[in-house]
Amino acid sequence: MEGYAEIWERFKRERHLEFGGHTDPEWRDGHALSASFVVPVEAPRLREGLKPLRDVLRPFPFVSLHPDYFMHLTLLPLGFLVPKPRAGNELARERLEELEARAREALRNFPPFEVELANLNVFPGAAFVEAHDGGMLEKIRDAVCGRCGLEKTSGPLHLTLAYLQAANGTLAPDNFVAAVERYRDWPVGKFSVERVEITLLNLGSSTYPELETFARIPLGG
Repeated sequence: MEGYAEIWERFKRERHLEFGGHTDPEWRDGHALSASFVVPVEAPRLREGLKPLRDVLRPFPFVSLHPDYFMHLTLLPLGFLVPKPRAGNELARERLEELEARAREALRNFPPFEVELANLNVFPGAAFVEAHDGGMLEKIRDAVCGRCGLEKTSGPLHLTLAYLQAANGTLAPDNFVAAVERYRDWPVGKFSVERVEITLLNLGSSTYPELETFARIPLGG
């Protein structure tokens, strides 16, 4: 799996931007609701550490900054919620209830822990903050995947700070790369992981709708 340093070096080398985020019509493909396992993040407690990163990204027209209430770490995207699934990326509410029950079993023996957020980094479609925790988030993701029979997604876990929304293949300007590089070593702060949630995202309501909580799964039962 590619690490944070490799992701940054590849972006610096290729400088390709994409239209990232859930508003991409090609990704949505006509669906109305997406479901995910997420770790919620109380962004107001981290506002002082996040502010310089938001300030340096805000001037770029292709940057769409996440509001505080939208901040979370996605453990696993589950697919699109539909009444009658027909494709591999669709699931019914009954399947979501089954995944909730299995995830509760998987996470019963995990204690709460802290995650340190630090360092601005970039995918072609998103600017993010790295999550450093000694591997606990990865262990949680592995446990949920194993118990629920889900395929593990690739890439290190992270806190998305903004979508980058440019035509696919657009070259990132030099001043954007330089702006990110200034904050490659920047401490944002720590937060406590006490639960995992299954959330639903309404893809047609607004650019940043409130996440609907389908289930709250506390660590340690």
